[in-house]
Amino acid sequence: MLKSFAIWFVKSVGLIGLTILAFPLAPFLALFIVHAEESETTGFPSLYPGKLREFLIPSLRIWQSPDAPLDEWWYGDYPSSLKLKYDQAYYDNHYWLRYASRVFWLWRNAAYGFGAKWGYAAKGTFALYTKDNDAQWKSGKNVCSFWKVCNGDGDIGWLLRAQVYFYKDRCVEIIFGYKLLGETVNGKKLVAIQCSPFKKYPE
Repeated sequence: MLKSFAIWFVKSVGLIGLTILAFPLAPFLALFIVHAEESETTGFPSLYPGKLREFLIPSLRIWQSPDAPLDEWWYGDYPSSLKLKYDQAYYDNHYWLRYASRVFWLWRNAAYGFGAKWGYAAKGTFALYTKDNDAQWKSGKNVCSFWKVCNGDGDIGWLLRAQVYFYKDRCVEIIFGYKLLGETVNGKKLVAIQCSPFKKYPE
């Protein structure tokens, strides 16, 4: 377990650095795009089947989230004052808004591709230990859950999820380890390094 934690820690430090770097890089990266069908590129069902969506060019694609197109900020369910002000026709005919949407997505999911590449190989995974209190997640009560697994290569993976309330509906939320409960991307579970000191529920 100590070795698994050390490996995750090194990955996390690297990802934090890449995430910081992704913010100034995003306006530059967003200039280099190709158009492709979503499901054929990501391996996940298309939000708009047959519609060509935007992606970074292959050599730069590791900087974007591997499970969604680069224009997901506009087409996905992400509220914004820009979406209230402008409609689809305006978006289609104005490059600045399409460009801004790409930058916003790269900022929202900064360096996600690295988090997937460095993730935990999920093939042949079986549980070693489970403390599942997730039924109380977002309930307003303190909660801590922990999962420890082993994959077909004998590598240990783990996930810690905790919420500690300190004032009414405010809590410290921690998600460390690997996103074992989330989607498998290219055969791997993404690295998780989330710490939100002032989370509020219900939002």
